[in-house]
Amino acid sequence: MRSTAHIDGHPIHPMLIPYPFALLSTAAAFDVAASLRSDGSWSHTARHMTLAGLATALVAAVPGILDYFGTVPPRTAAHRSATQHALCNLSALACFAIGESRRRGDGRLDATGLALRVAGTGLLSLAGWLGGQLVYHERIGVDDENEPRALVGSRELLLESRGL
Repeated sequence: MRSTAHIDGHPIHPMLIPYPFALLSTAAAFDVAASLRSDGSWSHTARHMTLAGLATALVAAVPGILDYFGTVPPRTAAHRSATQHALCNLSALACFAIGESRRRGDGRLDATGLALRVAGTGLLSLAGWLGGQLVYHERIGVDDENEPRALVGSRELLLESRGL
């Protein structure tokens, strides 16, 4: 099923999701390092990365929402996976946003804020796994008609090349 939000056949959502994932998970790592080292500069960097990560997540969400409503067939296993994917992402963003509000006067996060960052990173990872499930197992966003034969029928091509 070809993605609704695409540029010349290339789905937009998968192009954008590495940015929030990298920024937010690295921000969590910086916050953990800041708590272990008592170094405010690490917290300062984590704060900027979090803000950039939340902003890029909103940008990545737009084509994701378009695909959810325009590509994913309702009442299917793919729809359930897509809904779980979206809920995990929204929950992760909430963890990061609420965690950001837990900064102390020195800029470092309290224990609750750190726990929310770790939970948010776990939720982002789970959402990524669910996104992979949508693409690789449910074929959401994949335009099979334009796939090279070697990718679509690789088993058949292999057997044919061996004369079987």
